[in-house]
Amino acid sequence: MNRHPFRWQSLAFGLFFLAAVGNWAVWKQDLLTPRELSLTASGVLIVLGVAGVAATLWQARPAPARTPDTSAQEGPHHEEADPHP
Repeated sequence: MNRHPFRWQSLAFGLFFLAAVGNWAVWKQDLLTPRELSLTASGVLIVLGVAGVAATLWQARPAPARTPDTSAQEGPHHEEADPHP
């Protein structure tokens, strides 16, 4: 499976849209006080930072060695004909 390149335009538009909707929700609908908004933003940034560190550490682990698949050998396998030490 091929990995596709990251699209920065989609991320920027998504963040802009999220900021616009968040601004409307906070100020027009009076969902959060300024203090609650600052605590929520801080919490979101901390969670995103932890997720970024976890993703970095997850990718830094070495990939497990692949063993060849011997189950697809042709013909019957007899222990007497091919003894293994």
